[in-house]
Amino acid sequence: MLSLKINESYIKNFVNFLICLLPISFIAGNLIINLNLTFIIIFSFIFYGKEIFQTKLLLFDKFLIAIFIFAFLTSVINTIEYKNDTNNSLETFTLNKTLSFLRFLVFYFVLRFLIENKIFNFKNFFISTTACSIFVSLDLIYQLIFGKDIFGYANETFRLTGPFGDEQIAGSYLQRFSIFSFFLIIVYFPNLSFKIKIGLFSILIILFFYSMILAANRMPIVLFLLFWIFIFFFEKKLRKFSFLLIGSLILIFYIFFQFNHEVNNYTLHFFNTSIGIIISLPDLLSGNDITEFSNTYIKEFYSGLRSWEENVFIGGGINSFHYNCVKTVSACASHPHNYYLEILSELGLVGMALWLFVFFNVIYVSIVKKYFLKSNFSNNHLITPFAILFIVEIFPFKTTGSFFTTGNATFIFFILSVIIALSKKSQYN
Repeated sequence: MLSLKINESYIKNFVNFLICLLPISFIAGNLIINLNLTFIIIFSFIFYGKEIFQTKLLLFDKFLIAIFIFAFLTSVINTIEYKNDTNNSLETFTLNKTLSFLRFLVFYFVLRFLIENKIFNFKNFFISTTACSIFVSLDLIYQLIFGKDIFGYANETFRLTGPFGDEQIAGSYLQRFSIFSFFLIIVYFPNLSFKIKIGLFSILIILFFYSMILAANRMPIVLFLLFWIFIFFFEKKLRKFSFLLIGSLILIFYIFFQFNHEVNNYTLHFFNTSIGIIISLPDLLSGNDITEFSNTYIKEFYSGLRSWEENVFIGGGINSFHYNCVKTVSACASHPHNYYLEILSELGLVGMALWLFVFFNVIYVSIVKKYFLKSNFSNNHLITPFAILFIVEIFPFKTTGSFFTTGNATFIFFILSVIIALSKKSQYN
């Protein structure tokens, strides 16, 4: 009996160790993320396989499965059409990508099982994200001071990259993962005095936000502020903390805007670009040719709409955007830099309808039930960062990476599984 308990404890710790490696994997890159996902899935099935298969399907799960079935069918249909096109360059590419994307559905069910059965250790995960966020922040500061980060990546522009090498995603990483450090304090150290909490919050907010400014990723800065604005309106018990954080963010940014030339320039450029997009919306939605516009984002949004028009109802299949885009637009990126335009382009109106059901369902169980209806997890702060991060992640009026890439898909399905599982196991601590 003692041996069995030791084995169960070892298994639980090992699975949690793999999950805690996720924030590190996002620093290491897509190859390591995929390896990490593979290990989590494989070892979870080795240890809990029979039990995972016995997981009861929710209506939400059935819609999620329907999305993958639909994505497979539309990929098959489009693959046949691509083969009949003498100018095609996709062949079975979109079908292969769709089959590869299936790993995220499996990851969703595995993680949901681990959470519902209280195998997932949230405290350890929050500690891991906190440590990784602090590391990325300090590495960016080190790169600023010495011209290279600790791995030897040089500081070649004013936009620092830290441990991400030539990828300018440090700000996005911090916007997604640094949030959990604040909730590590709120959820797991509730007995700390108010003064100590304020002190820790102040140190963390200065460190993380200063590092985001060094990374010069403008949208993550906006989303980070948006996160705390949502917290301010939704979480009455955290309002004093969120008010402090919002005030600190605005003050820090104002100081940099006034006294740092680069911050001033990229802020004004971001503002002018955003205004340009708003002004161009009538032309964009009416279908007028706006390829002559100098605003890159307008061109990308325009190419997303034109690509969608190639196959309105079922789309062109996952990762087909560029192939369909070049049929109508001379210059196309790899994706339209907006989740919704990408889903429309690659899965059409049917796929969009399925995904919208998923999005609204998650918002209902995590936001509406928690903040507007009486529920037994209304006072549970554990679900809060995931719920607000999800809203920020799917916020429609922002530029994004590709919805179907490894990093974004892993993050999205991770949040989906956590929210759905916690909404069922609201007593989770």
